[in-house]
Amino acid sequence: MDMQALIDSMKPVKDTITQEETALAIAGETPLQKKFDNRVGPSVNGSPAIDYHVYSPAQPGDTTRYPVLIWLHGMGQGRRFREPLRGTQVANFASAEYQAKFGKGAYIVVPRANEDLGMVDTIRYWLYSNSWLRGQEENGVSNQLPELVAAVQQFLSEESKNIDTSRVYLAGFSAGGYMTWQTLFAMPNTFAKAMPICQARFVPSHAQLKTVAHVPLWLVCGKEDEFYKADVAPTLEKLQTTHTAEVRATIFDTVYGPDKAEAKSHHASWIPVTYDMFYDDGTPCDPKYPQGFISWLANK
Repeated sequence: MDMQALIDSMKPVKDTITQEETALAIAGETPLQKKFDNRVGPSVNGSPAIDYHVYSPAQPGDTTRYPVLIWLHGMGQGRRFREPLRGTQVANFASAEYQAKFGKGAYIVVPRANEDLGMVDTIRYWLYSNSWLRGQEENGVSNQLPELVAAVQQFLSEESKNIDTSRVYLAGFSAGGYMTWQTLFAMPNTFAKAMPICQARFVPSHAQLKTVAHVPLWLVCGKEDEFYKADVAPTLEKLQTTHTAEVRATIFDTVYGPDKAEAKSHHASWIPVTYDMFYDDGTPCDPKYPQGFISWLANK
């Protein structure tokens, strides 16, 4: 079977998520993961909506305006309900320690790609089912971008009384790094800062980069990651001529976990970010930027 025939043969498997399924998904999660509620974005022209998970710092009657961090997962972490929360340590951002670093706290929003729609249970085909990358090879834009943008806009509207719209941040890794760029281009005046992490299979054009030249960026990748030479390095080169705002780059010779043990993959450069770019002993993952990720976001 050729690839197009395989794609054509895929059948949707996603149904409405029941309360029982929700409870089962949450039952085995950590206390931090359980702090995230479940929401569903709007459909766009009848297409499947995107569900997303939200940690909210706001209390009833609260009039405080909080920043927002939107986190976009990598390929394979959208295949099950709430999987983006379990696939990495993104829930760390909901901890009391990290929330305090934002000031009075921050919303953490974790959208999920509809990878369970027509998914073939083999990792090599996730790219061709419904990851964030679906559509990139055909037309350069994710098929799920309209739904993601609609979900982000819905969230910002629904929580508008408690959101500081001058402090909405965007980050994502691998396929989510690609989607970070796509979302940034689609909403160029929404995000105060953005961090594309080990972006997959995408080098922005000069024209695209010029539309977000005002947005401070921090690019992160492993030097031995296959996407570094192909995608990240060319992007950094282009940013030298297009960008007027700050551009940071952290390129790890070796990617380590918080305990300074070598990561299982050179591609796993999102791990340091989910630990605020610090190791467990308090040393910064990148000595050039000793204040860490959240401090960079929080400082206007």
